[in-house]
Amino acid sequence: MKTDPDGEGAERASSPASKVTTPIVWLGGAFSTVLILVAFVLTVYAVFNRYVLNAPLLWADELIGYCLVAIVMFGAAEAYRRNDHIAIDLLSGKASGKARTALAIISDLSVLTFAAVLGLSTWEAITFAYSFGSYSSGYIEIATWIPQSPLLVGAALLALAAVEKLIGRLANRS
Repeated sequence: MKTDPDGEGAERASSPASKVTTPIVWLGGAFSTVLILVAFVLTVYAVFNRYVLNAPLLWADELIGYCLVAIVMFGAAEAYRRNDHIAIDLLSGKASGKARTALAIISDLSVLTFAAVLGLSTWEAITFAYSFGSYSSGYIEIATWIPQSPLLVGAALLALAAVEKLIGRLANRS
């Protein structure tokens, strides 16, 4: 388990914002974990059908692709909340005190901005696909707004985690 270099973990864990957001973001991560297992089972089943039964599943690759998008989008917020994400600490590793806190706040604001842009653009894509009535062109003929929906949910979870981190950091500063 990672240590919290800012020493904010215990303080944020008991904050009111954390009590609301942590279970919601955790559920997204748990759902991502379940989808990893689903994708694994589908992959094993597809390989078995293709190479043992000589009857390939035409829809399996497409469904696994949809699962992978959902895995990333539901799991990203939980990884960010737990600080298990990839980070470039070229500046923050050398900074200390107020400079480190300022860099962390800028980082959280960047994540929040990314989540907002992703959420808004995904919302526009979903509403267009829904109003236009578009369907996927693969073996699984499904309304395209359905596999796009995890992007919107993931953006909302990521924004929620970023807001929680910002509240925790700003509360610790005062």
